[in-house]
Amino acid sequence: MNSPFIFGKVATGTSFINRKEEIKRLSDNFQNQLNSILISPRRWGKSSLVKQTAYEVSKKNPGIRFCFLDFFRIRSEEEFYQKFAAEIIKSTSTKFEEWIADAKDFLGRVSPNITFGTDPVNDFQIGFNLSSRNFNAEDILNLPEKIADKKNLNIVVCLDEFQNIGNFSEPLAFQKLLRSVWQYHQKTGYCLYGSKRHMMMELFENSSMPFYKFGDVMFLQKIAREHFVDFIVKSFSETEKSIEVDIAEKITQHVDLHPYFVQQLAHVTWTNTTGKATEEIVDHSVNEMIDHNSMLYRQIVNGLSETQLNLLIAISKGETNLNAAGVLQKFALGTSGNVTKMKRTLQEKEIIDLSNGNITFQDPVFRLWILRMF
Repeated sequence: MNSPFIFGKVATGTSFINRKEEIKRLSDNFQNQLNSILISPRRWGKSSLVKQTAYEVSKKNPGIRFCFLDFFRIRSEEEFYQKFAAEIIKSTSTKFEEWIADAKDFLGRVSPNITFGTDPVNDFQIGFNLSSRNFNAEDILNLPEKIADKKNLNIVVCLDEFQNIGNFSEPLAFQKLLRSVWQYHQKTGYCLYGSKRHMMMELFENSSMPFYKFGDVMFLQKIAREHFVDFIVKSFSETEKSIEVDIAEKITQHVDLHPYFVQQLAHVTWTNTTGKATEEIVDHSVNEMIDHNSMLYRQIVNGLSETQLNLLIAISKGETNLNAAGVLQKFALGTSGNVTKMKRTLQEKEIIDLSNGNITFQDPVFRLWILRMF
């Protein structure tokens, strides 16, 4: 029997846990072509939330089409135009003959180069010569609005890991161009989401940046413990195994309610359980996860200074006032100014997350490994 727990890929359908308030808010935005900005640390379920909401909205209103792009896989402005145009056309057309017709109809002025791979149903690419006199970036960026208007549709463009736009050669100029075009779209909404909180905050909360006040900013929170516990208990039961509520709660406690790791620890516990899960099985499963990732954690630690590691040890042990004289001395952290710099560096390395004055590990199992080792 297959495990009922999913991690490492988008969770939808019965594997998707709660998020009713977030789905309602996103759904309202999607249906009213309002722009949405979704921010949270890695593996908190942003992609799953967007995909689940898109599925529910599409089911109710087939006149709303969704286009998905991942900036993690886009390395340049030119590559963005190519993938953006191709995905917009694919998401609003039903067959490859229509793709060709739409590409020629809506992109004729920029002379697109259309190619098909061995699988023409899925492998469809559009190329542009950015140095050509015919090329106009605004024609590409206006594509969803043009198609929506002609086909009487509404389109929601979902762009994952949007903060990676900062890796382009001229990121500020590109952001200004996007904003200058997209802000006038009436039948197209944009959902921009990313996992590097400090970079996303800079893009959307800094008044000097082009995307300031571009849309409804949502900071994704952790899923409430009772929803996780209900899901775990029910999933065990439906697969002819059992787990008590208090044992399911321990799973969520070990990994600090982190959505990805709750699913992973629940999976490992489920795998190690033949009949009824016990506290001993959960503890064994935790140690199994720590051992499995030990090599990765050693590599992370090897890339840190001794003082940075000391700071992680202090955070792991529950110290909250890291600037207190006693804490600075006990963990050999140096000065308060040094602590501030280290927190910023560790956040940029995506090891810790800083929010509302709280410091948490982005990987809660890494914290458990540090407690074991140090």
